[in-house]
Amino acid sequence: MALFGLAALFEIGGGYLIWLWLREQKSYLLGLLGGVILFIYGIILTSQPETFGRVYATYGGIFIISSLLWGFLIDKKKLDKYEIIGSVITIVGACIIFYPPR
Repeated sequence: MALFGLAALFEIGGGYLIWLWLREQKSYLLGLLGGVILFIYGIILTSQPETFGRVYATYGGIFIISSLLWGFLIDKKKLDKYEIIGSVITIVGACIIFYPPR
């Protein structure tokens, strides 16, 4: 789970820096840094012991929750009940995909 959390931080953080560069007209250096961070995110996910499809499917659920938390903490957007319910459903699905004994 720590690798998934780290991957989420790098993907969302890198994407956010590119967002700031393109959408908020911030320095191109933020975009460049965001690209480097996104590259590192790709490397982090390869550290998982499972297959590509299983890792990315599981990460999808974690990414949803992480994105909403980023919006809440960084953008100060209050979560509504549908975002919370959807997040719970996705994390349960991610755990079902990743953790059963095989």
